[in-house]
Amino acid sequence: SALAAALAVSSYSISAFADDEKQMSVTVRIEGISKNLYYDTVEVPYTGDNLTVQNALMYVDEKNDDITISGIESGWITAVNDDMQATFGGWDGWLYTVNGVSPTDTVNNYNLSEGDSVVLYYGDPYGVGMQYPEVDASKISEGILTFTSQDTTYDADYNPSISTNPVTDATVEWGTDNGTVSYTTDENGSINIKYLTEGKHSLSISKLSENGIPLVLRLAPDYEINVSAKSDESSAESSEVSQESSIESSTTESSQPEVSTESSAEPT
Repeated sequence: SALAAALAVSSYSISAFADDEKQMSVTVRIEGISKNLYYDTVEVPYTGDNLTVQNALMYVDEKNDDITISGIESGWITAVNDDMQATFGGWDGWLYTVNGVSPTDTVNNYNLSEGDSVVLYYGDPYGVGMQYPEVDASKISEGILTFTSQDTTYDADYNPSISTNPVTDATVEWGTDNGTVSYTTDENGSINIKYLTEGKHSLSISKLSENGIPLVLRLAPDYEINVSAKSDESSAESSEVSQESSIESSTTESSQPEVSTESSAEPT
């Protein structure tokens, strides 16, 4: 009958749709004006050929009652929770990176790959400026950590130029067994840790403008440096759940500590 045929077609369509659904593992981190708002690795379901940043963020919004991403449906994010664009009256608002790179595409046009790391953050890089700190732990044996940033500037014709600059006058929190110790980066972007001890140490960095706009992108909430005096090499590893990089440098003294930096979020 026509009804039976219609039901058969409907059943086939549902089955075909279900078979076409795939999942992609991505890490999503959301950094608000004053604090981290979200950080996890998620398995995002999708159909078709591509999963966009927009799709991933909409999934995070849908699955988390404490996260509301306004404007995500249109591809132009106007707020996350109570952190609204232009809070400070300028060009400040919501931007994003994928694997540490700032795409030129809008969130609805950038296609993700398995294992990508998305950071949605609040800032004003085209107004007061924004830096993206990288941690250099090559001198940890001396208690020194240095923070630098790959900064992009534009000439009169809007041609970009990238330079490495120190992250100065930033507040660094170094975790110890007795709590955190606060340092301020110097003109070289460095801090000198007193009473360096073995073990895992949490690490964070922050810097605000006079009116409270974030001037640096914070590190992942679980970023750690692991120091041990068991090797004649000093090395650093940094990972944001699925993203990993490593820096290794040799030292001549066998008593020099070995250091690794790491961060990892457990999937839900």
